[in-house]
Amino acid sequence: VGFSIGAEYRRETASYVQDPLVTSGLTFYNSIPALDAPSFEVKEVFGELRVPLLKDIPLIRELTITGAGRISDYKGKTGTVYAYNGQVEWSPVEGFRVRGSYGRSVRAPNLTELYSQQGQNFAPGFADPCSADNIGTGTQFRAANCAAAGIPTSYNYQYTSSLQILSGGNPNLREETSDSYTIGLVAQPTFLPGFSATVDFYDITVNNVITAATAQNIANACYDLQNPNNPFCSLFQRAGTGGGPRGEQQFRILEGSLLQSQLNYAKLKVRGIDVEVGYRRDFPGFGVFNTKVNYTHVLRNDQYLDPTDPNFRDQILLELGDPKDRFTWDVDFKTGPVTLNYEMRYIGKMVLNNYEDLFSVQGRPPQNADYSDVRYYPEVFYHDVKVGIDVARNFNFYLGVDNLLDRKPPYGLTGVGAGSGVYSNIGRFYYAGIKANFK
Repeated sequence: VGFSIGAEYRRETASYVQDPLVTSGLTFYNSIPALDAPSFEVKEVFGELRVPLLKDIPLIRELTITGAGRISDYKGKTGTVYAYNGQVEWSPVEGFRVRGSYGRSVRAPNLTELYSQQGQNFAPGFADPCSADNIGTGTQFRAANCAAAGIPTSYNYQYTSSLQILSGGNPNLREETSDSYTIGLVAQPTFLPGFSATVDFYDITVNNVITAATAQNIANACYDLQNPNNPFCSLFQRAGTGGGPRGEQQFRILEGSLLQSQLNYAKLKVRGIDVEVGYRRDFPGFGVFNTKVNYTHVLRNDQYLDPTDPNFRDQILLELGDPKDRFTWDVDFKTGPVTLNYEMRYIGKMVLNNYEDLFSVQGRPPQNADYSDVRYYPEVFYHDVKVGIDVARNFNFYLGVDNLLDRKPPYGLTGVGAGSGVYSNIGRFYYAGIKANFK
């Protein structure tokens, strides 16, 4: 039996001050306030335990359970939280092992999420849910809730520019929590020395995700939920019959009144399979061969970010930056002073724009089925090669080429941001260098 215990105390501070031009909004279209947050303090105790239960009996070469726990007390609304995990490992015969685990993890909000000052921001493309042109695009409660708020059916304001809003931190945020399940197999068979393989299935759900509802979602949520007095309605104000202080027409949302802040309401779910296979062999008098394959197959990647419908699933899987399949294959061969390396990287196909545009999700019809004649960004292979030479005992010279076939991001993508960073953005890349070890 093995165990460990410990305790920890942490205190963190964070602050920043912009120059006067930035603070006043003269360098960009919105001003950025300073951050001077209270200290972040946490006291923790933790422990781990490993208990071997059975060993060297038929079909049980080893059976071991492990567990760990952590109690954390955070200053502020988070308070006391608990994180823990447990794992079972079973080896029926030498060289094969089955493992399964469950874990509860916690992430407390950081200082910026808690204490960023409310500052000026803008919501481009905003559409008032109570305007006549938009009132039929929400839930069955929208029209009645807009009427209950005193907005006449003749109101039909359409934005031609951004809505000015406020954005900032929320000192009432609570912790995020996640539950993860894994089950896997590890194989290192004695009849094949140098070979190893692991296969793991994972399923992870994150609850109470800290995220900022968009200005549009906040306004929609005020009128699309059955309760017209829900908390989202208190996050903005409307002009009365006499208009607003900045010349807003009757019933308009007042400029600078909508508060877009961090909230605990979202959920994330991912599920997939990770595979790693490796093989190493020494050929006496010739060289050492080493190869490894890492493969990920994602079964699910969903976000639940709509405050008006907590069960509304937004599929991220197969959208740009989140392929279903990807793998890398590395091969090394060292003979004498020379080392040769080859790496293949594979990125699977991904849909143009949103998955929901082209395919049904939760029984909802495709939202924009004729968005494009081409449905997918194509799958891509990258090939990298490298050679290294040990010129002396502590001196190595190397040169290589990444993206040997000069693959560019498809369909005019930049390879920078918005998911397209998954692609190589500089084409074929040559490099050379030296390594010197001074002892």
